[in-house]
Amino acid sequence: MNNERNLYPVKYKKRYGYIDNKGNVVIECIFNYAQEFEGELAIVGIGEKYGFINKDGGFVIEPKYDEVQQFNEGFAAIKIEGKKGYISLSGNLIVEPKYEEANGFMEGRAAVKSGYMWGYIDSEGTEVIPPKYLDANDFSEGLAAIQIGGKIAYIDKDGKVIIDAIYDYAYEFNCGMAPVCSEGKYGYINNKGKTIIQFRYNVCAEFNEGLAPVEMREKYGYIDCSGEIIIKPRFQWADRFYNGIAVICENEKYGCIDKSGNIIIPTKFEDIDIMSEGLIAAQIGEKWGYIDCKGNIVIEASFEEAYEFIDGIARVEVGKRIGYINKLGEYVWKLQV
Repeated sequence: MNNERNLYPVKYKKRYGYIDNKGNVVIECIFNYAQEFEGELAIVGIGEKYGFINKDGGFVIEPKYDEVQQFNEGFAAIKIEGKKGYISLSGNLIVEPKYEEANGFMEGRAAVKSGYMWGYIDSEGTEVIPPKYLDANDFSEGLAAIQIGGKIAYIDKDGKVIIDAIYDYAYEFNCGMAPVCSEGKYGYINNKGKTIIQFRYNVCAEFNEGLAPVEMREKYGYIDCSGEIIIKPRFQWADRFYNGIAVICENEKYGCIDKSGNIIIPTKFEDIDIMSEGLIAAQIGEKWGYIDCKGNIVIEASFEEAYEFIDGIARVEVGKRIGYINKLGEYVWKLQV
C-alpha cells in the first residue's frame, strides 16, 4: 500500500481499525483502542496493553505497555507497573521505567518527575539536570520555565539559571520572547530576562503570525512585537491568529477577524474552531457543523462534535457514534458505535 496516504481510526462492533479518505477499510477492526497516525506510526491497544502499528497494520512495537505516548524526537514515554520510562523507534528500552511522570522530548531534553521533584534527562537517558524543581516545562528556544519555591525562573539545557525566579507565571519562548506575569500584570521578556513589552496587561498570550492577543480593562485587542496596539481592545475574548484570521468573542458569541481587525465572520456562533482545508467547525445552538471563511453554512449543524478536515474528510460524533464526512457533508464512513 501507499504509506503516504492518511489513515483514520474508526470503530465497528466495539473494535477499532482504520480507513482511507474514501471510506475503504485498510486495517481491519481488531483493536480495543486506536489513535490517529502521527507520521508512520499509531498507538493501538489490545486488551489493556498498548503498542504501535505501521500503516500496513503490523505491530512495530508489541502491545506490552500499560500506557504509551506518541513519539517525539525519536523517543516515546511508556508506563509499566506505575512507573514511566522511554523507548526508541525500534522498541528498545532506552530509559528504565522509574519516574512518576515523563514528558516528551523537546530540543534534546525531556522533563521527568522523580518523587515530588522534576528534572531533565538527555537522549541517552542521563539525568543532566537532577530532579530538584517543583515543576518543569518543556524547552523552547534553548530555555525552559521551572518552578523554584513559589516563583518561576528559566534555565538553559545545562540547568544554569538564566532568568531569575521572580515571576508568578511564565510561558515558553517564541520568536525570542515570552509572556510572563509579575504582581498580577503580564508583559514580555527576551531570552536575557530584559523586559521588552511593559507589564500592563491583565492577560496576554504568545505571539503568532506577528500579533498577540492581550487584555486591558476587560477588553481584548492585539499588539505587535514592539508592544504597539495594532487592533484596539474591544472584544470580550480573543484567540491567536492562524492563517491570517483569529477567533474573537462579543456578547457571548463567536466570530473571526482579519489582521486589520475587520470582522470577516459575524459573531453569531456559540463556538468556533480553527480553519482546516478552507472550512471551519462552528457550533450553532447545541450542534456543530461547518462554515466557510465568510461565515456561510456549508455543512448543516447536526453533530455533537466536529473535528478538522484532513485530506478531505473530517471526524464527527453523535453520542458515542463516530463517523467521517467529506466536504459536501456526505458520510464516507457512517456513524458507528
